[in-house]
Parts: sequence; structure tokens; C-alpha cells
Amino acid sequence: MSRDSQALLEAFERLPEPERRAFMDEVLRRSLPFDSGPIEDEEIGAASSRLFESLDEKDGDSPAR
Repeated sequence: MSRDSQALLEAFERLPEPERRAFMDEVLRRSLPFDSGPIEDEEIGAASSRLFESLDEKDGDSPAR
């Protein structure tokens, strides 16, 4: 990821929630339709694992490592 992209993500993280939502709406509006091509089963599995870990952390149910 480029430094510019990383800087945008860091700035996004500092935005208040309503601004984040407005920003995401605009990014999605500008990027659709988007064909990322075929997704491998391993990519789906890894994304699912990260999502569930993130949800567990937010709920305070993250397993101790």
C-alpha cells in the first residue's frame, strides 16, 4: 500500500462517525460497479476469520493467546 493510501486511512480513522459514514458512502458510490474478479476459497476463509475475530474483540469475547 502506498504512503498516500496509508495517510488517507489514518485520516479516515480520525474522523467522527457521521463523517466516516458520509465518506464511505461517497467512496462506494464512486467505485461501483467494481469487478474484483474471482475470489479464492482461501481468501474468503481468511476474510471470514478476520471478521469474526474483529467482532469478538468488540464484544470482549476474544480468546486469550
